[in-house]
Amino acid sequence: MDIRNTPKQHIIVGVFSLGLVAVFNLLLQIQWSTAFARASYILLFLVMIIGPLMRFKKPTDSGSPLIVPWSWRGELGIWFTLMGLAHFIFVLTERPFNSLIRIGGSGFGLANLLGLVALIWATALMITSLNRVIMYLGIMSWKWLHSFTNVVFYLVSAHFIYFQFFSTYGNIGPDWFGYMAVTMAGIVIILQLSAFTLSVKKYRSEAIKK
Repeated sequence: MDIRNTPKQHIIVGVFSLGLVAVFNLLLQIQWSTAFARASYILLFLVMIIGPLMRFKKPTDSGSPLIVPWSWRGELGIWFTLMGLAHFIFVLTERPFNSLIRIGGSGFGLANLLGLVALIWATALMITSLNRVIMYLGIMSWKWLHSFTNVVFYLVSAHFIYFQFFSTYGNIGPDWFGYMAVTMAGIVIILQLSAFTLSVKKYRSEAIKK
């Protein structure tokens, strides 16, 4: 399990995260709030695919961290949350909070509510990703708590997909990132199902041998 966060890896992930934001905003001319949101979703996607991939290749601490993907989950998860918080702050500068989660009308309210719940949950996970907190909680408690990362991912995916396809944003149609978000969510689901199937086959094989 990835229970260590290192300054070097935080710097690398931070530069990568801010680089994504810069590309979205400066090159693709996407507003800051949306740029941070999309960067955060990409980081969360990377966190989610590492888990199932670990089922296909047994984790090891040997070798360079650059070729050991599971050693990056903590940093990726923390920066996903930081990007999500930045997105939320930018949104708050554009409209009052009470208008964000009002259900009905444009349909933005439900999408925003899903995103807000995911952000609160992700912030709790980020706090418990710090090295000292992990040691305080214990590995087993920490692993159980972070199993809820799946919930965060599906809430964030629903936030993106609902906003793009089912709110009044649909009057102009979803943009390319909406389809990209659907594709990434599909990839995560396929990998998780594949990893689950592999685990079942491995268990059945060992049971037969006994």
